[in-house]
Amino acid sequence: MVETVHHLILHVVFILFTILVFQMVTSESDSGTKGFPVKFFLMNFAILVFTMTFPVVYSSGYVYDFKVIPIILAFIYGGKRVGVSTFFAMLVIGFFTHHVWIFLLVNYAIYGVLLVPLSRWYRKLTWKNKVLLISVFYLFIPVTRSLYLLQNNEVGQLPLVASSTLIIWITLILTMYLIENRLEQTRIKKELMKAEKFNVVSQLAASVAHEIRNPMTTVRGFMQLLQRETLTNQQKSFIDISIQELDHAQDVINQYLSLAKPQTEDYEVFSLTDTMNESVDVMSTYAVMNSIQIYRNIENDLMIKGIKIEMKQVLLNLLKNAIEAVKENGEITAAATVHKDGRIMILIQDNGSGMSPEQLKVVGRPYYSTKEKGTGLGLTFCYQIVKRLKGEIEVESERGVGTTFRIFLPGNV
Repeated sequence: MVETVHHLILHVVFILFTILVFQMVTSESDSGTKGFPVKFFLMNFAILVFTMTFPVVYSSGYVYDFKVIPIILAFIYGGKRVGVSTFFAMLVIGFFTHHVWIFLLVNYAIYGVLLVPLSRWYRKLTWKNKVLLISVFYLFIPVTRSLYLLQNNEVGQLPLVASSTLIIWITLILTMYLIENRLEQTRIKKELMKAEKFNVVSQLAASVAHEIRNPMTTVRGFMQLLQRETLTNQQKSFIDISIQELDHAQDVINQYLSLAKPQTEDYEVFSLTDTMNESVDVMSTYAVMNSIQIYRNIENDLMIKGIKIEMKQVLLNLLKNAIEAVKENGEITAAATVHKDGRIMILIQDNGSGMSPEQLKVVGRPYYSTKEKGTGLGLTFCYQIVKRLKGEIEVESERGVGTTFRIFLPGNV
């Protein structure tokens, strides 16, 4: 029994070492919560080869190893493609090792089918809930094996089942922790880089915005004076276009200033319900002009802490973007409810043109916009305000289907 435990611990050392090597040879760009590239598959493949080549064989048909760990990791972190690839790799390895191939095929096909929906839930959970979910899933395997052994009077194997289950479960949690820690470090690094970009924008805005606005105001004034002169229609149209472009430049500068201005006002508790209804009312006329219907589902008595005018600007920006993304006779949903986790959730959903996965990765960055004359500063402003309120923004989008913005804000103010 002691020798068997030593053998299993050797597998633990190899698995943890392989994961650490994988993290050393991969960069931040290779990792993400939605999947890993080929390197992650190769890591799981290496673990499978080792653990299935040197398993603990109790008797014919009873093999104890750690192959469940790379299978679980592949599905919950690598996604469906990496998970299925790892599953087939396991079948190939099992064909040349001590395993009963038909058992591998049936049992792990069932596990794979269960892991596909579990992987979607897993990414949305907190660390404690992730551990709980995967632990319940994994413990289902030894429990069913123990029941099978009891039914076949193989009681002598139960101590080995118990010890191997404990060791494999601890190893699984450790591997999850290592990967989650790497993902968290990558996320924090990206947040720091984004914060640095915001800081650069703020410094640039504070240093040059006022100097640019003064001559622009003078130029606009002279343009308006020229409009009073006797001019041809073509000359008047040129002046109108010039004034429009000056106004557009002025809007850009104002957005820069909104990002750069120091936050001196004190936060106050105000009604999000009223603020959201006011925002929808303001944008309804713009929506009607484009034959777009706005549906609202806003709960009563929703209160948040912040600055009302900034929150209203966030809502107006998102609604305006939604209207401009929707074709004629489109639909927009504006909702605000208390989420099941206690936070307040604001939802702005449209059935417009949508965004590609590449566009989703950079949405909210300064200078990036899907609109021809957009600067991206509107969404940048939204992200910064929500961050100040200790909230977060989630975006889902699909080409030809539409886009959904979800803003989560602290409740119970």
